[in-house]
Amino acid sequence: MTAAGRRRVLGAVVVVQTLCELVYVGGRSELTVGLRVFLMIVLALQVVFAQGVLRRSAGSVFALFAYEAMAVVAAFAAHGPVLARAALAVAAVAVIVLLLASLSDFPSATLPRSTSRT
Repeated sequence: MTAAGRRRVLGAVVVVQTLCELVYVGGRSELTVGLRVFLMIVLALQVVFAQGVLRRSAGSVFALFAYEAMAVVAAFAAHGPVLARAALAVAAVAVIVLLLASLSDFPSATLPRSTSRT
């Protein structure tokens, strides 16, 4: 599979994962409505970052790594249905693996030359 193909699969996994997370958070009645809405907005940002990864944005890769690392921690630390937590962990690890596998397709960062002499 090409790096572009991996990024497309990654985007699809993130969209499905985000939809499932939104449904789960939306159904949590123990949270206030305001907190649920805020969490849902924060979770929806994953899709924005996945679109950035499709455009080869380094900042989006970093943000998506952070989201998925938090998802792995949440899957192990949360209280809830074991199947839902396992699915979250599997999806997050899959996204991390796909991100790592497609890093070679991203352009190298060029740093500015230093003009001072030290």
